Amino acid sequence: MSEMSPSDVRERLDHPVVDSDGHYWEHWPDLDRYVRDEGISEGLNALWATGTFDGSPHWAGVAPEDRPRVRPFRQTWWGVPFGNTDDLAAAMAPELMYRRLDELGLDLALCYPTWGLVVPSQRNDEIRRGMCRAWNCYTADVYEGFGDRLVPVATIPTSTPQEAVEALDHAVVDLGFKVVMLGGFAVRALEGGGTWIDSLGLDSAYDYDPLWQRLVELGTVAGFHSGSMGWSGRRSITNFSYNHMGNFAGASEATLKSLLFGGVLHRFPDLRLAFLEGGTTWAVQLVHDVIGHYHKRGPEGLPAYDPDAFDSDRFDRLLAEHAGKLNPEPGFGAQFADFFRTPDVVNDFEASGITGPDDVIRQISTSCWFGCEADDPLTRLAFDPELPGGIPLNAVFSSDIAHWDVANMVDVMPEAYEQVENGWLDEPQFRAFMCDNAVRLCTGAAPGFFKGTVLEDYQPA
Repeated sequence: MSEMSPSDVRERLDHPVVDSDGHYWEHWPDLDRYVRDEGISEGLNALWATGTFDGSPHWAGVAPEDRPRVRPFRQTWWGVPFGNTDDLAAAMAPELMYRRLDELGLDLALCYPTWGLVVPSQRNDEIRRGMCRAWNCYTADVYEGFGDRLVPVATIPTSTPQEAVEALDHAVVDLGFKVVMLGGFAVRALEGGGTWIDSLGLDSAYDYDPLWQRLVELGTVAGFHSGSMGWSGRRSITNFSYNHMGNFAGASEATLKSLLFGGVLHRFPDLRLAFLEGGTTWAVQLVHDVIGHYHKRGPEGLPAYDPDAFDSDRFDRLLAEHAGKLNPEPGFGAQFADFFRTPDVVNDFEASGITGPDDVIRQISTSCWFGCEADDPLTRLAFDPELPGGIPLNAVFSSDIAHWDVANMVDVMPEAYEQVENGWLDEPQFRAFMCDNAVRLCTGAAPGFFKGTVLEDYQPA
């Protein structure tokens, strides 16, 4: 850990610091009243009582002897930094957080919910829609008067595009939000039982273009902050850390791939999307994977795998001449090729608008930003000069303040500056990470985003 204080770090910087993913803890007594005002008579108890995103029971509600059979996934425990009372109070009271921003070395913070992260994935329509509306009314009210440095984020359900657009209009037009958090997936029931994950783009059950279009029209930044705990591969019944590691990256990758291959980024280049708390390693790998697949599975590379290009007679002769302990059958080459023939030959990249590697990095670097926590040592991969075209990915500083990742808020800025002290980022890259990329994210959606804030006159380098 760096021995510098937040003020020591700030004195070294000639630019502001923007936290693209600060969090607040909801004050339950007040929020409960907003929930009841939306017609949910049980209040917040309705949220605690619902099952998980896929309808499976909560881990805590299943007897230990039944967990191996029922398979509830181990969820967060001791997920609150109770060891620092002042920090937790600041996370719950916007006025106190506002007063502490200078102490923490932050100029402006986007403030995401905590329990609100799971509300868009609730399966009950009434609870999902009513609670998102309640969350947004509560958040707008408690953050009123602090907008020059604290920018609250609305919670938008996405089970259908209609509910998403209605909630978006209420949040942005009626309540004045400039940033929204979209549910990154919707769980759909399979006929005969079971569920599947709809990531809102490729093969979606609905056409979400009205949502993307409305985001552009309103000039709204959209963040994805959904997790994939409980998805296959993250469903331990005993170990939360096993389930938690990579879960934000996993959900983000599913959503971004879906938007990319579904052509959303191609059709709506003015979208400004943030994928939070997953770092950039998954995004760097995704860029290289998409380009690699394009070379081999795109229109130019796919003919190399066409069974019609196969010389089955020559294949049979070569096997016969070099049989060794094999017992080649005449005509096996033709049988082998026939096994792989299919009438369903498609261009996987057709909807995406990708016609070459340049399109991949252009779409992602134009529309997508990636939240990295202060202590993430791999943030530097976003600035890797070996990325296609030498174009960096848009990494943005995302503190995760208020959650267990941050035991003490004053440690965040010194941890972030270790990126420079350790030689992982140079000063211009650190400026992009801590400020300029976030500014471009917000002004790319709405040029006047920072009007009335402490960053109103700031210009990125």
